[in-house]
Amino acid sequence: MGSTERKERERLYRQNIIITAAEKVFMSKGFENATMDDIAEEAEFSKGALYTYFQSKNELCLSIVLRGLKVIVSEFQHVTSENTSSIIKIEHLASTFLKFYTKYPNYIFAFSNYKQHRAGCKFESPVLTYIDAENLQIREMIVQIIKDGKQDKSIRSDADSDKLSYVLWGELSGIIRYLLQETENVNSIDHYNYTIRLFCEAIKFKTN
Repeated sequence: MGSTERKERERLYRQNIIITAAEKVFMSKGFENATMDDIAEEAEFSKGALYTYFQSKNELCLSIVLRGLKVIVSEFQHVTSENTSSIIKIEHLASTFLKFYTKYPNYIFAFSNYKQHRAGCKFESPVLTYIDAENLQIREMIVQIIKDGKQDKSIRSDADSDKLSYVLWGELSGIIRYLLQETENVNSIDHYNYTIRLFCEAIKFKTN
C-alpha cells in the first residue's frame, strides 16, 4: 500500500470517528445545543482537527444523512434482487424503510432536518454531491422495479417510471417526518401502511 492510500484510509477513519461522535452528541443534546467543542471532546480530537474534516455542524449532520442513505441503498438492493413480482417489491421497499425508521433513530433525526442543514452549508460541500448520488441510485432502483413491473404485468403499463420514482421516494421520506410527530390519538404506523397501500393500488395492473 502506497503512502497516498494510507493517508486516504487514515482520513476516512478519522472522519468516521467524528461522524459517530456527532451522532451521539446530536442525539443527547440536540442539534441546536450541541457545539463543535462537544463533538471534539466525544471524538477525542482537538477542535482544530474537526475543522480539518468538517466545516460546520451542518456538514456533519449532512454526513450522518449520507451514512443513513448508504444503509438504505444496501437494504433496498436486497429487495430488488428478490424473486417476486414488482408490485410486491414496492411493498417490501416500504416495509424495509419502516424498519429502517425504527432501527436507526440517529439517521432519522438527521433526515428530518435535512433541508435545514443543506441550506446551512454556506459553501459547496462534497457531501451534498454524494447525497445526491445516493438519492439518484434509490430512484433508479425504483424506476427499474416499475419497468420490470410492466413486463411481469403487476404494474400498469401506463405508469410513468421516472415520475413515480420521485413520488414514492418522496412519500417514504416525507411520511417519516410525520411519524416523528405522532400523537397519542393517532397510530402513525397505520397511516404509513395505509398510504403505501393506496400507492400500490393506484399503480397495480388490473384485469377487466
